[in-house]
Amino acid sequence: MFIFFKNKLYDLIVSLYKIRHIGFEIYNRSIFVRNLKKNLKKIIPTKIFNYYQKKKIDKLLKFPESFSIETVNICNAKCWFCPQPDHKRKKGYMKFDIFEKLVDEIAIHRNSVKNIALFMDGDPTLHKELITFLKYAKKKKIKNIYLSSNMEFFNEKLINQIFDNNLQGTLKFVICSLDGVSETVQQSNRIGVDTKKAYENTILLLKKRRENFSFYPWIFPRMLINETNKHEEVGFYDHWKDKADKVLRTTMHNWGGQIDDEKIHQNDTSFSSVCFFPFSQCFIQIDGSVRICCLDVNGKNVFGNLENSSVKEIWNNQNFEELRKNLIEDNREKLPEICKNCTYPAKGQWTLPFFWEQKH
Repeated sequence: MFIFFKNKLYDLIVSLYKIRHIGFEIYNRSIFVRNLKKNLKKIIPTKIFNYYQKKKIDKLLKFPESFSIETVNICNAKCWFCPQPDHKRKKGYMKFDIFEKLVDEIAIHRNSVKNIALFMDGDPTLHKELITFLKYAKKKKIKNIYLSSNMEFFNEKLINQIFDNNLQGTLKFVICSLDGVSETVQQSNRIGVDTKKAYENTILLLKKRRENFSFYPWIFPRMLINETNKHEEVGFYDHWKDKADKVLRTTMHNWGGQIDDEKIHQNDTSFSSVCFFPFSQCFIQIDGSVRICCLDVNGKNVFGNLENSSVKEIWNNQNFEELRKNLIEDNREKLPEICKNCTYPAKGQWTLPFFWEQKH
């Protein structure tokens, strides 16, 4: 009887979270709300809009509200829509002392940091010290970390370590990059990934979370929609909607002009023309170097290194100031090459604040 009521209580709480996730998606991603926001901004006097935009930017410049930390730049997948397999940087793993220094500084500002991604140009589950990293983040009271993985190596040992060390909550959510329902479609996108293992590990993570009566990490299977898998979009949603917390289906981008493929499925209409990344998110490579964007896989635009500077110092240095100025003023000829033809802003970023871009 106790187990019955425990399971019912668990299902109820998970359902409440699902309602929260649906609300988040509607507010941040639905075309209706996007158009509503766009039309509302048109009637706000420019002076008032500019005042609140400046206020938001000034707040962001104090310290990044988001981080992408490249714990590893090695990946078991060779996805056709990703430049990672061909990047020229030295492949390897972030050392703990770099992570420690970074987390120590983030901890000071943790109330203003919204989320921390422990991945960038690789699959984080390939780092043997991932649990050590998460344990240190927990020690510093950081609770808004997330991972994105193709799930092949998100195995039972790793899952057990997460729950045995009470790291759920520190690890807030996991994006499971699964780009098809059928094995043929999945493997044609996540090239080199064992589809059977990836799906089994995702189901196991959900099962273990329930067994531990935990509501974290949230588990979000995600499909990157393109011409090779769009016929399975509905099937993908139907497969995961009753199993996972939220099913993500998103359009693609051209990786700052690095991917030119007719199979990429992008937005028909532009969501934004001014990139928000250099104003909001700090991107740290495995060696502690800070680059301008997650798309810059070869690290051609590095603006500092944590070995000799703090995040705060790098975030407000002259290079970043000039980049932001040129983005806001649309000085495209002065932008780094990777920014000039990038379609990521057009794709839409859920972190984009209301007072960001005013189009008349």
